[in-house]
Formats: sequence, structure tokens, C-alpha cells
Amino acid sequence: MSFYVEIEKSVNILKRGKSLLYPTDTVWGLGCDAFNIQAIKKICEIKNRNIYKSMIVLVESMDRLHQLVGTISSFTKEIIIDNINKKDKPVTIIYENAKKIPSNLFRQDNTLAVRLTYDPFCTCLIRSLDRPIISTSANLSGFISPKSFSEISPAILSKTDYIVNFRREEKAKHSASSIIKIISNQIKILRM
Repeated sequence: MSFYVEIEKSVNILKRGKSLLYPTDTVWGLGCDAFNIQAIKKICEIKNRNIYKSMIVLVESMDRLHQLVGTISSFTKEIIIDNINKKDKPVTIIYENAKKIPSNLFRQDNTLAVRLTYDPFCTCLIRSLDRPIISTSANLSGFISPKSFSEISPAILSKTDYIVNFRREEKAKHSASSIIKIISNQIKILRM
């Protein structure tokens, strides 16, 4: 199946408020339009996950990141750019006072977890949808994240609206992104 055919099919699914199982820059992701509350609830149902447990949002550009979180310090920009240039393990950053996003994606302290992805499939998908997407690992809540498509639970596969037919043979380079929070130009590592 062609890359662009899969992008087009995936965008159509997301625009209809449906769930998507797709390859990311880490493990396979279960996702939806980050602005669609009903779709987010469905992701939580598929994973047997508490709706109030926050999820990561993927963006494909600094411009979209700015739209979600407002001003970004030069220190934070350097971390993002350095990570993308080195193609290290992807980094998700917890931002304070994000805007324009459904409230149930916020943590209790009003923060939002966002990753600027450099994965070609995710980048093209988000750009084509013209909206950020949810990215949560394709596992049932409390279980280990699968490192390849073949390890994804049949329970996840059977409940997802569309499964991308691309990169199914690959094994994840990273089990998950690192998660950090930056406070006064100090990095607090939440997940390595």
C-alpha cells in the first residue's frame, strides 16, 4: 500500500472522529483528532483507560506547537531542535497553561504533554489533517507497550476503526519517548 494512500485513508478516518492505529517515531500509536472529545473517549474505551489520565499530543511543526502552548522559551526550542537534529530518542515536553485543546487532555496541574515528531508518516498525517493528533501506545492500560505491530493485542486491533497498512514489519527503535518538564531552564526528567 502506498504511503500517500495510507495518509489519505488515515486523514479521512480522523476527520470522521474515528480511531487510528498507526506507526510513530516510537511504538505503534493509537490516536485520533486531538480536538475531538468523542474520539478521545473512544481511545480511552479501547485501552480500558481512565478518561482523566492525560495523553500525549503530536504536532509536526513549531508553528503548530506555538498554537497549542503559546510562547516557547529559547531554552526549550534548543532542546527540541537539538533532539530533532540528532534524531535521538524522541522527547515529549510537558507545557504549562496550554490553550485550544480539550480540557481532559490536561493534567490536574493544567499542563499538556506535546511531542514535535520528526517521523515522516506522522508529520505528513498531521500536516494533511491540519490538526494535532493524540498519540498513546497501542496497549491495554497497565500492560507493556508492544515494540512491533505483531505484538499488539487482538483486543486493540478489533476495536480500532482503521489500522494503517504501513511499516508493520518494523520493530520500534524506542519503547517510548522521554518525558521532561522544563521549569526556569531546568530540566526535570519524568520518564527516561
